[in-house]
Order: sequence, then structure tokens, then C-alpha cells
Amino acid sequence: MRSSVLVAIVVGALTVAPTFAPPAAADIDGENFTSEAHGIRATLPAGWRVTESSGYPRTLVWLRRSRPRVRIALTIDPIAADCRGGAAFCSREPAAAAAALRAHLVAAGFEITAQEQTRTPELEYRIGRSYLRHAVIIVGDSLVSVILAADSPQDRAAVARTFDRITQSVRPLAPRP
Repeated sequence: MRSSVLVAIVVGALTVAPTFAPPAAADIDGENFTSEAHGIRATLPAGWRVTESSGYPRTLVWLRRSRPRVRIALTIDPIAADCRGGAAFCSREPAAAAAALRAHLVAAGFEITAQEQTRTPELEYRIGRSYLRHAVIIVGDSLVSVILAADSPQDRAAVARTFDRITQSVRPLAPRP
């Protein structure tokens, strides 16, 4: 079952990514995550296993926990100037980005189970025995995704506050003097 969660989160992240992307780089210092290359920062939860080297394009960091067994990934995608050429995202409007994400997920076979249109839009979806929650945050010219994958809706709900805290902590880096 663990492999199904990993497969679902990878498929969810790669569903919206173009075919070629350079690996994303990040630095982690305690609970502070920064990516100078992408100009973002976030606060990571204590007590989680953190991996910054994912091997997957545009995945900044993986977080995982064994009880309940869940994974959280932070990914980044560029926002294209226009929608030509197969760009996954071409709008800086969060609702439009969520709509594009929804279309990509449905086309890939995911079942959308809930959608919340707030300042930070979120989707809940599932594929097979994996239950996911996905928030989209616009930071400059990029779309940052926070993706939670769990083996059950109960496991997904058990870490909802942690997911919300991570999502709310994603911010642009302060400009250097």
C-alpha cells in the first residue's frame, strides 16, 4: 500500500509538469525551507522525515510520516506567459490555476472528490487506494503545489492541520539588500 501512495503523489505532481524540467534545488535548516533558485520559503513540521533530494523534476521537498502513513510534497511549476505550446499553467489567478490542475488530474484518471475555492484553492482527489489533497499557491512567476497523499480519508484528515500550516507558510523570499 505504501507504494500506491508514492505512485499517486508522483503521478499527481508529474501530471501537470512538462516533459523536461531541471531538478529543483532547496536548502533546509531545521524547520525552515528555502529555495533561492525559485525565491520561496516555507516552514516544515517538526517530527517528520524530510528529503530534499527527490530525483523528480520540480519536486522541492518530500515529507513523510509512518503513523499515520502519509506523504507531503512541495513542487513548483513555472507560469507560462501564454497557453500555447502545452503549458500546464498560464495564469497568475489562483482559481484559474486550480481549474487547470483539475482538468489535468481528470484527464489523468483521478477522481475529484472536493474542491475549495478560497485565496489558496484546494482539491481533494483519489486514485485507486490513495487519497490526496492539493493546494496551489502563486508565488511570483511560479505555482507552488503542496500535495498530501494518504492511504485513507481518515489518514488524510488526521494531518489536515499540518497540511494547512505548511500551505499557509509558503511565501516569497524577502529581497536581499
